Amino acid sequence: MSGGGVAFSMTAVEELQRQAEQFRASGLLGKPGALSRLFDFLLSRSLSGEVPKEIEIALQVFGKGANFDVAQDSVVRVYVHKLRRRLEEFATRSLTPHDSRITIPKGEYRLVLEPGSAAAVPSAAPEITESPLIQVAPPSVPSWRRWLRPALLASAAFIAGVVLTYGFISNPQERDLNAVRHSAVWGPLLDDDLPITLVVGDYFLLGEVDQAGNVERLVREFYVNSNQDFLDHLQLNAGQMRNYRNVDLTYLPAASAFALQDLVPVLNAGKQVRVTLLSALDPRLLKTSHVVYVGYISGMGMLGDRVFAQSRLALGGSFDELHDMQTGTDYVSTAMPMGPEGGAFRDFGYFSTFAGPNGNRMVVISGTRDNGVMHVAETLSRRVGIDQVTRQAAGADSFESLYEVDGMARAGLNARMLFVSPMKNDAIWSVAP
Repeated sequence: MSGGGVAFSMTAVEELQRQAEQFRASGLLGKPGALSRLFDFLLSRSLSGEVPKEIEIALQVFGKGANFDVAQDSVVRVYVHKLRRRLEEFATRSLTPHDSRITIPKGEYRLVLEPGSAAAVPSAAPEITESPLIQVAPPSVPSWRRWLRPALLASAAFIAGVVLTYGFISNPQERDLNAVRHSAVWGPLLDDDLPITLVVGDYFLLGEVDQAGNVERLVREFYVNSNQDFLDHLQLNAGQMRNYRNVDLTYLPAASAFALQDLVPVLNAGKQVRVTLLSALDPRLLKTSHVVYVGYISGMGMLGDRVFAQSRLALGGSFDELHDMQTGTDYVSTAMPMGPEGGAFRDFGYFSTFAGPNGNRMVVISGTRDNGVMHVAETLSRRVGIDQVTRQAAGADSFESLYEVDGMARAGLNARMLFVSPMKNDAIWSVAP
């Protein structure tokens, strides 16, 4: 065995296998995919006493090529963090305090058994089975008490049967998902016949040309977010746009894919859901469907004007800076797209829900960078996260919240809610931004 191996005793191996089967059966891994492949891989290596490296996981689990650079791609760390959260959720709702639990140690890629905190329960005293020398006749029992006990037992049996039946037909994951779908955030979108439009924030790219008219490189201009924006700016300022060509290309942040993975199970409730890019969004859909935006704050486009018209937050000097007008606090993201390996960062996730211009609903899942967006999506697809934000919203029809996410090496590690604040719904669509 290599020097980096970790040996298990036979008892620990059996316990790890037993809990792994229970974790799979809980449904927290979701449908077969990258997360379940990661768990199976770590389980196999941990049972054999081996600790794989990040590059090895990238190659064997995620199918990355030999030129994969762990400093530039955080897919392994993001999925390991997600798996650690699922294991914590499983332990919280499935185990008793004295049970051991499966965990992934911080900074490592292996599964370990963490012992429970409660002391062992002492064994009961042996039961005495000998008959007493003198038997005393039991006291007479009133007639009504003779049928009371059977009646109570029958009622208890009925209640237990109902509970057990419910447990068999609805596992914990399904019950949690059902609670999320009927929450104050998602219920208004899923409980009617209006379609849902899922808007993904993309970035419109322009081709910068040289003197010969050849496209030299691709560039991003924040004031050009669609084909129509390009045509408008070309007509208004042809001189400024003469160095650009419309190459009809856009790109998406990596966070969008991870966020959609969490949101699709929530929205997959038998309703029509269409997906469109922000750059191709038809403004009429803002009135004729529910709208869910997923992406960076800098990618909101036309939606950003309305969201921040009545928000307590205002954009700072860049889309990585937010200013809280109520407290005077400035929030600045330090999560860069190509951050250094091992570097600590702070990111911010933003969420809001409010009525659309025609009685429909708008939900915004956003952030300054990837980890902010991913944290908000994960929070709003989990019962614990939904309960926390709706409880603090205190029944408000329209409200917003901000989350702070701390991490390292581009993987979010800790997060906390900074505030939940009501929004003036009646002014969002009537006040010009």
